[in-house]
Amino acid sequence: MVQKHTSRSSPHPWIDTVWQTVCLSDGIYKATPDGSWDLIRSVAPDGKSMVFLSGQATEPVDVPYVEGEHSVVISFAAHVYLARDKQVRTGATVRFLDVEDEEFLLDGVALPLPTFADAEALVDAMIAAEQLLSDDVVAKAFSEKPKAASRRSVQQHFKNTTGITQKDFQLIRRAQEAVRRLKAGDSGATVAFDLGYTDQPHMIKSIKRIMGSLPSNLDAVHKI
Repeated sequence: MVQKHTSRSSPHPWIDTVWQTVCLSDGIYKATPDGSWDLIRSVAPDGKSMVFLSGQATEPVDVPYVEGEHSVVISFAAHVYLARDKQVRTGATVRFLDVEDEEFLLDGVALPLPTFADAEALVDAMIAAEQLLSDDVVAKAFSEKPKAASRRSVQQHFKNTTGITQKDFQLIRRAQEAVRRLKAGDSGATVAFDLGYTDQPHMIKSIKRIMGSLPSNLDAVHKI
């Protein structure tokens, strides 16, 4: 299994991360939860593009790929959701979209195919077409000044917007940070303590469940 992954952050407040992947051999990729739903363009070795939406997941999903395939992934911020499609937010639901030439069709609107460099322009076009909306309660939950709302209300907004619970989201993001720090060389005991795990075995169990890998073998985990 050989893939080359490239990622970049985005100044756009509605985008979490933009990814680009090139497959250098046949294999199976373990897609790990990252707290985002995705718009994905996959290009086959013959150059034919496929575009699909992939919902939130809380555990790893095995995805086969072939040599010569490459893809672009726009991972959306937690507060962003599709105005006309609630199903794609839940679980690992996938919705395939029609593609013609250099455009894809989403809910009757023709949009340019996603590229690694122009993700922001595409998202702006989707916002202008009223295909994307933002939940202000969820957006404010990540700021220093959360929107005044009861804990129950925030939880309801979070589940309705993302398709997963706020607790699951927090567990995923904590596991991501743990993997990031372990890959950087921090000790397991220090990472477990700093991130609020009960102990190191608790952290190991959480990483294994969410990322599908033990801390001793994190090479396959890249969406952090």
